[in-house]
Amino acid sequence: MIALFGAPGSGKSVQANMLQRKYGWYLASSRELFMGLRDRDVTRALQYGMTFDDEKAFQAMRGVFAQAHNSRRQIVLDGFPTSVQQVYWMIEHDELKNLTGAIILDVPRGELWRRLVERKRVDDTRAAIERRQNSYERTITGMTRVLEMNGVYVRKVNGRNTPGDVLERIEEVLSEWGLIARKDFEHIKPKQSVYFNH
Repeated sequence: MIALFGAPGSGKSVQANMLQRKYGWYLASSRELFMGLRDRDVTRALQYGMTFDDEKAFQAMRGVFAQAHNSRRQIVLDGFPTSVQQVYWMIEHDELKNLTGAIILDVPRGELWRRLVERKRVDDTRAAIERRQNSYERTITGMTRVLEMNGVYVRKVNGRNTPGDVLERIEEVLSEWGLIARKDFEHIKPKQSVYFNH
């Protein structure tokens, strides 16, 4: 299992979907899962870039982990954990031992703003973008510290250029961690018909 981290506009959802399509991994997208809760507070929080009770995130993730483990597929987490408390929840529920590593997509703030403006999503108001970016920057250092203290690899990856370029960088890291074989990504190129929009 791996986790993809990145500020809004970093392209982590694009990369998570590319890994799912290319390798058949089990994709756990927190945004889709939380929207599936049909909870008005959660929907509003997602729309306006606000946080919501960790317990709602745990509610969504309990079933995800059970289904993913039953499928016996590699798991890619997109958007979870998003707080130190959620990392500790994974420890308490014996899930962190299954997390090989976390990849942080590193993109300059100016580039993030350009991408967010171009994608024109309803929840990408200026205020919401600011809240999400500030929240991400406040929490990522604490989360990665706890992950590394518990034996989880953490690696920053350059998130600029095309999705295919970024995927190759991610695959280099995954091959170092022993999650994929180099021959698997050197000869299989994903479609590059989209640019970052998540």
